[in-house]
Amino acid sequence: MNKADKIFIGLIVVISCLLYVPSLWYAYQNQGSVKEVVVSYKDKVVLQKRLSLDHVYEVKGTLGPVKVEVKDEKVRVEKETSPYHLCSIQGWVDDVNRPIVCLPNNIVVEIRSASDEEADIDTVIQ
Repeated sequence: MNKADKIFIGLIVVISCLLYVPSLWYAYQNQGSVKEVVVSYKDKVVLQKRLSLDHVYEVKGTLGPVKVEVKDEKVRVEKETSPYHLCSIQGWVDDVNRPIVCLPNNIVVEIRSASDEEADIDTVIQ
């Protein structure tokens, strides 16, 4: 390994660390915020509850009822009617950036920050 290789490896390490910092900052910023689970059916909100309330909710999907379980500030689709059960295979979600999308039932389960709805807007096009 010559000097150029060492410099190249050093630059790759520094760049990868710099790319990791924004995700840590975002996680630290949303650490104390109140989160809620939002279930949408065909782009209409049908359920909106706090993530701290442990409960099993049932919403109506296109192919039948969908059971959404909230436990320990995590959410999952417990049971649903679809050909391959892809919604329930996705498992537990506790991150704001990972929605559970159930296309056969037209259901989207996502976690949102309840404190600042306006801060979630990325861009506005006029």
